[in-house]
Amino acid sequence: MKTLQIITFALFATATLTAQDLIKTEVPTSFTEGLLKEYPNAKNIEWERSDNNFKVEFDVDRMERKVFFNKDGDKVKIEAEMIKTKLPIVLIESIKKHYADYRIDSVRSFTKNGITTYKVDLERAGWTEEITLTYSEAGKVLGINKD
Repeated sequence: MKTLQIITFALFATATLTAQDLIKTEVPTSFTEGLLKEYPNAKNIEWERSDNNFKVEFDVDRMERKVFFNKDGDKVKIEAEMIKTKLPIVLIESIKKHYADYRIDSVRSFTKNGITTYKVDLERAGWTEEITLTYSEAGKVLGINKD
């Protein structure tokens, strides 16, 4: 029993150390000001720190975004929920052609090193099958995951 308690404590301590929720005053001013300059309509802003890197989660027009910064304040990755009508037309056409009996459930974009990819969750009518497609901006399928 004592071993289980020690393991539980160690796991909790590790989880606590890997990512910390921050209050606004614990975040460098340049980060918070830069965020509000780029996303003036950001709501529900939550900051976290892992090692010397930062992550901020927030909503813009009821869509969640996550921006990851290195210790120098450089953006290293952006994840964003998006509405399906904002997908590049080449992706919409590909989905209509190859997955006509599915509907788009959700869409997320991922930008890293200037390259954007899209994850599109599709559902077949009646929720009988779900597929997650990963696309390049040019419309190339990079991955298919069936649930």
